[in-house]
Amino acid sequence: MKIKKFRSLSFKLTLWYVVILGGIIILAGIFQYQGFKDGLLHDLDVKLLEIADETYESWYRERGVSWEDAIQKSKIRFQSYQPLIQLVQLGEKDKKKIEKVIRDPQIPEKSFLFDNKTYYQADRSDIDSLIYETLIEKKLGAYPVRTLLFPIRGPNIMQVGISLEKTELDLRRLMIVMFLAGGGLMLLASLGGNFIIRKALKPVKSVVRTAKDITADDLSLRIEAGKRKDEIGELVDTINDMISRLEKSVKKIKQFSGDVSHELRTPLTIIRGEIEVLLRKERSKEEYQKTLKSNLEEAAYLERIIDDLLFLSRIEALEKKEFDKSVPLDEILLKVLESQELAAKKESITLDIKKVEPAQIKGEEILLERMIANIVDNAIRYTHPGGKVEVSLDKKNGIYTLQVQDTGSGIPEESLPLIFDRFYVVDKSRFKETGGLGLGLSIVKQVADCHGGKIEVESELNEGTKFLIRFPETQ
Repeated sequence: MKIKKFRSLSFKLTLWYVVILGGIIILAGIFQYQGFKDGLLHDLDVKLLEIADETYESWYRERGVSWEDAIQKSKIRFQSYQPLIQLVQLGEKDKKKIEKVIRDPQIPEKSFLFDNKTYYQADRSDIDSLIYETLIEKKLGAYPVRTLLFPIRGPNIMQVGISLEKTELDLRRLMIVMFLAGGGLMLLASLGGNFIIRKALKPVKSVVRTAKDITADDLSLRIEAGKRKDEIGELVDTINDMISRLEKSVKKIKQFSGDVSHELRTPLTIIRGEIEVLLRKERSKEEYQKTLKSNLEEAAYLERIIDDLLFLSRIEALEKKEFDKSVPLDEILLKVLESQELAAKKESITLDIKKVEPAQIKGEEILLERMIANIVDNAIRYTHPGGKVEVSLDKKNGIYTLQVQDTGSGIPEESLPLIFDRFYVVDKSRFKETGGLGLGLSIVKQVADCHGGKIEVESELNEGTKFLIRFPETQ
């Protein structure tokens, strides 16, 4: 399946990266724009106060200077700002009423004025609470006018205004620069981010390619991750480990299938061969009975193999919750030993119970019973008449240790790593004699693993074998 570009992970990550970066740039731009604007207005307000103060000083300090002259002098001095200056005189008795307005001739009639309430508030203000207003009036031009209402004795209000044309042009230029810079930055960031993300996700494509090439017949392929130590490297290592486990599992399945086919084919071949020989001519009653008895033994052998295989399959199919019950391992052990006592006496073998301490573990009772039975049965079958099998169960440091030790023929050192493999038999020449199928210890290992148990085996040829299975105490 080919993934569409806009649905790919690299596209989505790049998009999210650009969206987040764009949001950061926009927020930063808003703060920068507002800070720049506040700075311009502050500088303008300082200049308005300077013009108002200069105009008042010209009228107050120089004798014979009228308000009109003082206004004209300020306009000439600050002509680069093209200020609008006028004096609003309030009534002596009613300060909420405008008596007269002395204005700059460039100010149109009935313009550049506020309501009476605003002038009244301005008259009551001081140097720390001066009123600054932005006046929007078409008669004064296309741009708003920043205005200061400066109270002086009289009661009079010195009204000074400067057009915000230059301020707004500066802000517009800043906006254009920020837009171009932000757009360029986002473009570079999207290209760079896409490059980095695609490079980071490159091993993922390698995973996809390798996964497509992997089949049950060839699990030898591995994904190359280089020396990456990040999450992608961890993912690749995890997938490689998973493939290794699958490879081992498939090998075991193939080996198991081959072993099963071989083990089942042998008795079936014997049964078929004996029947074919029997049917070639008339036989005596004794010959028929002998052949049927042999076939019955082979059928029983087949039945035991199938039962053990089904038991192994049942173990593998069990869920974890099946092992949450608390069971008495000591009682299970004693029950098994009681059932094995007759078999031991029949072979003239002493079954010695050394010590059995109370033991509670989490697990499945039937499986544990089968596990112990297999170990004890194995010990009895491979111990010579007159020998001894010792069994004990004790507790140390929160660990229960089940020990089964015999004085049997022992296991060669080279065979110890293989004894838990399915259908492995140490002495193939004696497996019919001992009744072994090569599945008993496989069941033991499987059950122990399901219960968190650890198995140790110690053995010497012609001296005997000791099995140790350690279980954690139930919490």
